[in-house]
Amino acid sequence: MKRIYGTSKAVLLVVLSVFLVLPATTVFAADITVDEDCSLANAILSASDQDQVEPLNSCEAGDDVAAAVDTITIDVSGTDEGTIVLAATLSITTPIAIEGGGFVISGGDLVQVFNVDGTSLSINSLTVTAGSSDSNGGAIAVSDGSLTLTNSVVSASTAVGHGGGIYAVDSELSLSNSAVSGNTINEESETHGGGIYFSSADTNGLTITTSGLDGNSSPADGGGLYISGGVALITNTTFGENTAVANGGGIYNASTATLTHVTVANNTAETGGGIHDTEQLHLYNSLLAGNTGGDCSGTLNSNIGNLIQDGSCGHGELTGDPQILELSGLPIYYVLESRSPAVNAGDDAYCLAEDQRALTRPESACDIGASEYSSGAFSFQIALAQVSVAEEEGSSSSSSGSTAPSTPAPPTCESLPAGVTVTGYVIGTQCQERDAAGIGNQTIIDSGFKKAIDLWGFVPPSGIDICFQDTGNIFLLDAATSPRTILALVTTTNGDSRCAHVDREGTAVLMPPEFGEGSAAPGAVVSQDIEVALTGCTVTTTEIVNQRNAPAGDTILYVILNDYTFTALARTSGWFQVDNFGTVGWISADYVTTQGTCG
Repeated sequence: MKRIYGTSKAVLLVVLSVFLVLPATTVFAADITVDEDCSLANAILSASDQDQVEPLNSCEAGDDVAAAVDTITIDVSGTDEGTIVLAATLSITTPIAIEGGGFVISGGDLVQVFNVDGTSLSINSLTVTAGSSDSNGGAIAVSDGSLTLTNSVVSASTAVGHGGGIYAVDSELSLSNSAVSGNTINEESETHGGGIYFSSADTNGLTITTSGLDGNSSPADGGGLYISGGVALITNTTFGENTAVANGGGIYNASTATLTHVTVANNTAETGGGIHDTEQLHLYNSLLAGNTGGDCSGTLNSNIGNLIQDGSCGHGELTGDPQILELSGLPIYYVLESRSPAVNAGDDAYCLAEDQRALTRPESACDIGASEYSSGAFSFQIALAQVSVAEEEGSSSSSSGSTAPSTPAPPTCESLPAGVTVTGYVIGTQCQERDAAGIGNQTIIDSGFKKAIDLWGFVPPSGIDICFQDTGNIFLLDAATSPRTILALVTTTNGDSRCAHVDREGTAVLMPPEFGEGSAAPGAVVSQDIEVALTGCTVTTTEIVNQRNAPAGDTILYVILNDYTFTALARTSGWFQVDNFGTVGWISADYVTTQGTCG
């Protein structure tokens, strides 16, 4: 599966005339902004009260309050179209926190991005990408210190040594709501940890929560994660489509690790395609499935509430196909089908309060794996995946509960009056023109409807499209409610017709252009710019855009880079709603390309 990351059309070379080595002396607290006058490299120097290097060396100086962590905030004016490309590694030897603002720092496939030695680095809302190291840690290396990643991405980086994405030795490493994706180790080396390599001679901890590791690869062991020492605690996290040539496609554990509500699926290795364990591994309410080379190899020290599809690692409880859907999102996750045996099958004693996407889990009868099944949230993924189920099994359920009949009736949608066309229908879909008596909604009748088409039978999960050769806007009388709710549909122009996408049974009604404005329809959805839920629509940014709190809202939540792809949750006529690392907000439709059913 191809992963999509933010990229830029142009780059800003951060030129360093010397390799940055920051002495571990007295640290001064500083709040420094990377902008048009201050490079990231100089901000790091200034945060440590060191001399800056020309150019872009007008950074704010640290104040005289000692000992606090220095905070560096990246402003869009300090980037080139949202990206900073380095000419040399940024060496961190004093405590620093970086507020990334959703921007990108790139090694340009030439240099390691961060090297943290004997201190702490905290990163929030930042993509660290295209790092390259001829030793350990393609993107980030940390030794005798700590690294914290929140709402961030480490991607597309390469190392000759251990840790294609991240290398952490004798250090604390913490990831929250972050993605480690598409990192590799040089194929000629015998090194480990395509995504992350973690090693500690003592009790340093690795903590990963609500995160995803996907598409990472190792020429030896641990395609996604290699744990060589220390103590690992992993919760609400997904490992998918990672690869190791030898052992542990998803995870290689050679220390002490506890995994709770973790999904390990579709990874590959010669042995232990999902997990390979040689020491102590405790597994709770977790799902292992579809891993080439076996779901698990080794011995589980704790094995409670799990589903292991092939029954490996001595698992004698829940086995078989977990019926998970396709890999989605960033950080990645898998959604359970409603009929999955993992639904409500977790052990109550180990049910976490929320899942990977921050959806609430029940206190008892929680689901196995990182993602809790929900019939409402994320239903667009369930509907999309059920298209293939319908093709394979001859029946499925649409997002509105429409069920394919056991003996499907021939579709009647090709026999509509002139000026009305319906596309996307299948066997079992029924269409019929309705008059006022058939509509049965006085508001619609009194407002002068133009045409009405009843849609029923089997509406496929992908939905259907209806066009009226006329002017106006299209509304739907939802058949799932009584009395029927009037839903505004996103209405678009196609030639001389007005068209809309319908994902459920109901009556599609073409109304005059003025309907829905003011107080013409009490109790109805009246705004032409109403929020409409989407199913099966992805949007990709074509420019740097602001994510706002509402359509045309005055509060900017994040700055999103060009070439980022999201699954759209909803839209209005000029805005799309997207989930950006857990922050739901709106981006302008003027600066995206669309794919799928986007209205």
